[in-house]
Amino acid sequence: MKKTFLIYNPASGQRRARREKQVGAIVQAFRGSGLEVEASATTHAGSAIQQAKDAANAGFDTVIACGGDGTLNEVLNGVVESSADAVLGVVPLGSGNLLATDLRLPSDPLAAAKKLLHYKPRDIQPGVIVSQFGAKTQKRYFVVAAGVGSDAELMYRTAVEAKDRYGRNAYFLEMFRMALHGKYPMFQVEWTDEQGNRHKDEVTLVMAIRARKFPGLLRFVNLGSEIARNDYRLLLFRTDKVRRFLSYFASVASGINWKVRDIDLAFSKSFRCSALSSDGGRIYSQADGELLGMLPVEVSIETKTVKLLMPD
Repeated sequence: MKKTFLIYNPASGQRRARREKQVGAIVQAFRGSGLEVEASATTHAGSAIQQAKDAANAGFDTVIACGGDGTLNEVLNGVVESSADAVLGVVPLGSGNLLATDLRLPSDPLAAAKKLLHYKPRDIQPGVIVSQFGAKTQKRYFVVAAGVGSDAELMYRTAVEAKDRYGRNAYFLEMFRMALHGKYPMFQVEWTDEQGNRHKDEVTLVMAIRARKFPGLLRFVNLGSEIARNDYRLLLFRTDKVRRFLSYFASVASGINWKVRDIDLAFSKSFRCSALSSDGGRIYSQADGELLGMLPVEVSIETKTVKLLMPD
């Protein structure tokens, strides 16, 4: 890490000045360690993809996302799409910081930046999700998790204002609201297990999880997933019963992990989701907390590797 480019979400209102101060402190810390550093704020949703791509192609050996998992996802996509071999890093500054937690980075941005100086680049294969976005097909790379069904519906319904006010807890508040009032449509998922056997199920939710450690209320979760494995821990909800959703959440959040009927875990590298009928409804997908397109959705592991700053 010699020539580093930081990309950050400038936030808004009273938070903008604080964010600029945090990024300035990170820049000074990196420069104090002998690095050549430039920082650039995002300009609109999705802009970090092109900014990261341009930075990598311009010769920056490291591109760091200063933000949450959404900013990280955009930077990842820009790095993967570039023609260079830049290293990806993350400093937590957002409402959701799953990757930073998984990489054992402190929640304090400056402390995380200083710790990142001692991390080493490691090759990983990012996940890739292809969904239907209107009349077009949308392809997106991801590193933490992807989901189809009620998980993505949660991302769709959680307002930006709520995330700014309550942070990651905004998702839990919306989850309980959906549990009380929601109805979850079933769809079909075809998936391949780690032995190569193919399966077909009807589900309301399927998640492809790669992170091992989770923050906040989910700190006791242990699913057996790990980014370095280059596969997914597949979470299959073969039920639309709210009580089972809530029971499973309590199970993993407590770390006790009791068995919940019609909810299963498996290891997989690919799956495909499709509607059960032509009027299957609006079933969304998401990757790293970013709302994406609708069915049909295909998720797999990308063959091209990306270098990620990770602890030894």
